[in-house]
Amino acid sequence: MILLATGVRPRWSVLLIVVTVGLWGCDKPRALGEPRQILVAAPQGLWDALEEDIKNALEPRTFTVRDERVFDVAHVDPIEPGWADLRIMRQILVIGPPENPAVAAAIEAYDSEIPPAPGVFQVRNLWAREQLVTVAVLPAGGDPESLRPLLQPLGQTLLNQFEQYARTRMFVTGPDEELRDSLSRNAGFTLTLPRVYRAEELEPGVFQFRNDQPDPSQLIRNITVASRPSDEAQMSAESAAQWRAELAERLTQPPQETQAGAEGHSLEINGRPALQIDGIWSNPPNQWPAAGPFITRLVECPDRTFLVDAWLYAPGTAKYEYMFQLNTIIDSFECAPGGAGAA
Repeated sequence: MILLATGVRPRWSVLLIVVTVGLWGCDKPRALGEPRQILVAAPQGLWDALEEDIKNALEPRTFTVRDERVFDVAHVDPIEPGWADLRIMRQILVIGPPENPAVAAAIEAYDSEIPPAPGVFQVRNLWAREQLVTVAVLPAGGDPESLRPLLQPLGQTLLNQFEQYARTRMFVTGPDEELRDSLSRNAGFTLTLPRVYRAEELEPGVFQFRNDQPDPSQLIRNITVASRPSDEAQMSAESAAQWRAELAERLTQPPQETQAGAEGHSLEINGRPALQIDGIWSNPPNQWPAAGPFITRLVECPDRTFLVDAWLYAPGTAKYEYMFQLNTIIDSFECAPGGAGAA
């Protein structure tokens, strides 16, 4: 058992989410669907009462080239004939009282103490292999109001699990420790990147790290790092956008156009002051129409200011997982002794 989250409101039962890892039965099919798809299995009346609250909790939005839902949520009533086929989806949220057949099946498979209603637990591989079933047990009778206080922490737990999946998937080849050590010795900074990223010094002091597997026409993840003496760099959104635009115009093919957000925000990266802007890059007119989101940070090191720019090209694809991975990489940025040429 793995304890994942506890605590909601004092007047309600403690939200206890526990994963129990069951044995994969050879007779079970492989789960269908993507990790960002959540099928809610609940009686129609309960769904009608809670649909807006469930979607608000389970469909957080993030900005990529537009507002995008992190999860896609769909509903089925387990009494419908299609439930027998749909219950092999990869991620399912079952809601109902203990007497609900779908809830009862999960309780029977669970190998620990069921949390008092209203409460939440999780079971893996219930109806299919590589499946995660989250169960929200309501009091007898299935009062929907009892579930409302649990929805936001439940949504956060599912988001945390999805991000852990994205992080694990990103580093399936392992971190490139050799590259990290080389950057520390020679470039004045370090980054922790998966081994699948290619590293190149585009010009003195300007480093590019790119992963365009499996097909660059469908997916490119790119990080560029440059630096300037601190007295030549301003920690402002305007300066970050201008610096980013100069590099993108000079060093990308075709040259990228930069549409930065109006304001930046301050943050701290591994103990160093930083400023971040977000926006959209696009190819210029008369070029292949392409665009995507970018994140640009200015990071103050002891004697230099670094620009760390991450951009994504993923047409027609949900982008949150890839942007989370890029964020994870640039969060690993650290100042280090060594030289770095001006850009």
